[in-house]
Amino acid sequence: MVRKLIRTGPSPAIAYSLIAALTLCLLLLGGYVVRQAEQRVTQIQQVEAVGMLSQKRAELESRINSVLYLSSTLSTYIAVNPQEDMQRWYNLSKEIVKEAPLVRNIGLAPDNVMRFVFPLSGNEKALGLDYRKVPAQWPAVERAMKTGEMTLAGPVNLVQGGRGLIGRTPIFTLDGTDSRYWGLSSVVIDYDGLLEGVGLSEQVGEFTIAIRGKDGNGEKGELFFGREDTFANALAKLEVYFPNGSWVVAASQATDTRMSLVWLRVLSWALPLFLCLALIIMYQLYRFALTQSLTDSLTGCDNRRSLMHKMEQLAALHPRTGQGFALLFIDLNHFKEVNDTHGHHVGDELLRQAAKRLRMQVRQSDSLARNGGDEFILLLPSMGLDGAGKLAGKFEALIAEPFKIDDIEISISASVGYAIFPTEVQTADELMNLADARMYERKREKKAVEAVSKKDEVIAES
Repeated sequence: MVRKLIRTGPSPAIAYSLIAALTLCLLLLGGYVVRQAEQRVTQIQQVEAVGMLSQKRAELESRINSVLYLSSTLSTYIAVNPQEDMQRWYNLSKEIVKEAPLVRNIGLAPDNVMRFVFPLSGNEKALGLDYRKVPAQWPAVERAMKTGEMTLAGPVNLVQGGRGLIGRTPIFTLDGTDSRYWGLSSVVIDYDGLLEGVGLSEQVGEFTIAIRGKDGNGEKGELFFGREDTFANALAKLEVYFPNGSWVVAASQATDTRMSLVWLRVLSWALPLFLCLALIIMYQLYRFALTQSLTDSLTGCDNRRSLMHKMEQLAALHPRTGQGFALLFIDLNHFKEVNDTHGHHVGDELLRQAAKRLRMQVRQSDSLARNGGDEFILLLPSMGLDGAGKLAGKFEALIAEPFKIDDIEISISASVGYAIFPTEVQTADELMNLADARMYERKREKKAVEAVSKKDEVIAES
């Protein structure tokens, strides 16, 4: 089996199956490598996004909560001292603004009507504002009143212009043992200044940023910064906490860096397909070379090497099968004269036509080989002496029929010798020698007959 594989190579079905299996394995391996690379890139991006968002979140929380903490001192003072003391309010507000540059203004709204604003310059429009008449802000005020806790609303468009975050603290005073709602203290944080101070824009480096949770409603809140698709394609999301509310900030890739992996994916497909094509071409070249090494290029018959291999196989199988075989040597007489008279191209065509005639008379299991020059060898499995003798005579008669080449009628003859394995000989080499010897013996007989015929013709002419 191994020797046969070495001699003939794998069959096309086996070879193409192996090539297809190898290609499929390489494609699967390439796909796995690309997926791993994509996952790795995504993991790196996620780590970078989380790191960037963590920094921004810390800065946002620090700035917002520091302002709200400072503003709570004013609310505490009023809760303890509910009587109107404009100068005291002014002094406290001035200190808060001094410590927190992000504060645009501080307001006090007894009974939800703005009565005090600091600084007044630029904020005059806020005085007299009745929250109950501002639909955009009243829900947040109402929530603060109900919960009794500080809330952060916004960002909102301010009546005095610009946008701001409004931290509102409901103020309750004690009337004996009863708690009475006094009104609101509010601190307006410069929204744009906050984002600028944190270095937050819709694109930070290679990431797009978006924030949702207007009025501190967290994940369920309205998007107020960036684009919705940032959340849809978020690499990372973090929650920004402040008193009684939160925002959710998200980061997604600004540009699809996975496009950098396109070439890797292309290579993962192209290389296996290229290898597949290369292997197919190599196998085709191998089959062509093998065919050339086993085939006579002029007639298309087997060559001597191929026929010897088949004969050795039949001889090796005889002990198991008990089947013998015949070997016929066929020599074309006067072939040299055809070449000398009409040229080699006519001689080559004569060989092709002779091979065609012989092939048409043999079985599918038989093997016809050109032995070089004007000799052919025919291997006949399961053929005995009687059958080989009859076939030898048939071939001699067949070759004796005239050939027509380029409007030239050419007549030649053939000498056939044969031998039978294992009836007459015990080895393949002995079989070859015996058949060859009988062929030359037959050739001599024909020459002798032709010599007598020519002698008789000469006598008859004289």
